[in-house]
Amino acid sequence: MNKSIAEITDSIQDSLFRIGGVSAIICAGVYFLALGIYIPAYRVAPPPSTILEWFTLFQAKPLTGLFFLGLADIFITILWVPISLALYIGLKQSNQAWTMIAVSFVFVGIALFLATNTAFAMHYLSRQYATTATATQRASLLSAGQAMIAVTEGARMLPLLPLGAFILSTVMLSSRVFSKAMAWIGILGFALLSASGLFAGYATTGPMTAIVSVIVGITYAGGGLLSFVWYILIGLRLLKLGRLEGKLFPQPS
Repeated sequence: MNKSIAEITDSIQDSLFRIGGVSAIICAGVYFLALGIYIPAYRVAPPPSTILEWFTLFQAKPLTGLFFLGLADIFITILWVPISLALYIGLKQSNQAWTMIAVSFVFVGIALFLATNTAFAMHYLSRQYATTATATQRASLLSAGQAMIAVTEGARMLPLLPLGAFILSTVMLSSRVFSKAMAWIGILGFALLSASGLFAGYATTGPMTAIVSVIVGITYAGGGLLSFVWYILIGLRLLKLGRLEGKLFPQPS
């Protein structure tokens, strides 16, 4: 009976490694697609600074508007569910306490992001604004849009998912399963993404707007590129662990 339970546990862990690995590779693909849309759009014009500009962008280029408001991040956030579970299995023997804390941050960050992302809601409001004739209704829609942007910017200042990923990468430094190169790439990448989130809430206000906007752009781009590499490396490693799991994590007989 114990052997059967061990075999079932091995099979579950093996499946989680493979699902997590595939999810990480998909995240890298989503990042690549997002950069292919975001960078050309940003060269034409930076993200809007007023609600009316947001509505105009959504009416002219809805896909660009959705990506500016985190469409790619929605998919990446969802894919972090199997990634974090796979990393928990791979890292718990190195430092279970910090691994649990990191995964907790990731799951709270997932819930917070999905609850506060307003990309599709802003798209809907922009369509309503385009078909509304009265000034009163338009003013109401602009107020609603302003409230949504405020929610989004406020949530960005709590980068719990990047913080959880940063902690997981730090735990990798003491792991025999993941390389130190993977760990340092993750540490630097997710540190930059966390900094980007902390600065993002100030990017459109105050006399330091231009400087802060540059900081946000540099940290977001740098963190994004490093994360892109990290997702590929972690994805390949998790897929390999899915094949070697029984040798790396032997069950007691």
